[in-house]
Amino acid sequence: MNKPSSIPLLPEFRKFILASRTGRRLMPSGRKIRKSTIANYETTFILLSRFEKRFGEPLQIQFVHRASLRQSDQVRHYWQQVYKKFLDFLYQQRNVYDNYAGSVLKVLKTFLRYLSLYRNLPTGDFYKTIHVPRESFIPAILSPEQLRYLIADEEFAGTLSPTLRRIKDVFVFGCTVGLRYQDLMNLKKTNLQVSPAAVSLIQHTKKTGTEVCIPLPAYAISILGRLKKRGSVYLLPRVAGSNFNMQVKKLIRAAGWDYYWPKYRQRRGEQIEIRTREGEPYRFYDHITAHTMRRTAITTLLLLGVDENTVRRISGHAPGSKEFYRYVVISQDFLTKKILDAYARLLSPDWDPALCGLKDKTS
Repeated sequence: MNKPSSIPLLPEFRKFILASRTGRRLMPSGRKIRKSTIANYETTFILLSRFEKRFGEPLQIQFVHRASLRQSDQVRHYWQQVYKKFLDFLYQQRNVYDNYAGSVLKVLKTFLRYLSLYRNLPTGDFYKTIHVPRESFIPAILSPEQLRYLIADEEFAGTLSPTLRRIKDVFVFGCTVGLRYQDLMNLKKTNLQVSPAAVSLIQHTKKTGTEVCIPLPAYAISILGRLKKRGSVYLLPRVAGSNFNMQVKKLIRAAGWDYYWPKYRQRRGEQIEIRTREGEPYRFYDHITAHTMRRTAITTLLLLGVDENTVRRISGHAPGSKEFYRYVVISQDFLTKKILDAYARLLSPDWDPALCGLKDKTS
C-alpha cells in the first residue's frame, strides 16, 4: 500500500485548533491553551484560507518518507515557495507590519511542529527554516517624576472630572502593582491580605498561574478606600479595556504631557513613521494604554533600586524570562544623566582609580 505523499493543510489546521480548544493539546506546563491564543490560531486559519485562494491551489503538507536527496530538495523548495508568497500576501495584500507577520508565522511554525512531534507525521524539519520577523521598539512609559505628579499633585486632581479622577486612581494603582490589566480588573476584596508588616495583594495571575504577593504603599491603600463600592466584590471599578485606553489618553493629555513622540513600526525591516488620521505625528499621550501601567511599574521599581529578582517575584516573571526585559524601559533622559555623571566623576578632583580596579599610572 502506497503511503500518501501529502495531505491538505487547512483541514489539519482546523484539527489543530480543535485539539487546542478541547484540551487534547496542552501547554508545556500542562495547562490548557488560553482563549486568547486560540483566537490567534483562528485568525491565522482565516489568513491561510484567504492566501490559499490567491495561491491558486490547495496548500499541502508534504511528507518525507525516507526521502532521497532529490525528494528532500523538492519539499524544501515547495515550503520556500509557500513561505515567500505567504509573506508577500501578508505585506502587500494585508499591509501588515513585522510584529503582526511574526505572530502569524510563529503560529504556523507551532502548527507544523505539532504535526511532526505530536501527530508523528513525517513532515521533516523544514518548518525550522521559517524566519519569524521581529520588531523592536521603545514603548512609552511614565517616568518616576510623572508618576509622582499623578500621585501627589492635589491641585491637578482638582481640575479633573469625576470620571478622570477615577481613571487616574486606577492608573496610578496599576502603575504601582504592575499586574496585567485583566488581572487588575479581576482583583477582589479577598485578594487583600492584612498582616502586621503590610497590607498586600495576593493574586494568581491569569496568564501564567503564578502567585504574586505585592505590598501596598499608603497611597495605594488610600486609592482603594476612595474607589471602594458598597456591595461590590471587586477592589476597583471594572472598566472595559477600550474605554480605559480612551480615558487614560485624556488623563495624560490633561496633565500636559502632549509633546511629540513619533510612532514607528517596521515592515520587512524598514522603519516607517505612523501618523494620525489627520496626518499629524503621534504625541506622548497617544501611546499610553492599559499596558503602560505594567511597564511603568516594573521599570520604576528597577530605577528606584529594587533588585531584579524581587521585581520578578512581584511581576510574576520566571527567572531567565525574556519577556521580563520587554517590560523594562529605561528612558533616554535617565541614561543621559547616568552617562554624564560617570564622565563628571572621571574628571572629579576626588577621582579614585581603585574604584575601577585600576592602578594610578600618573604617579
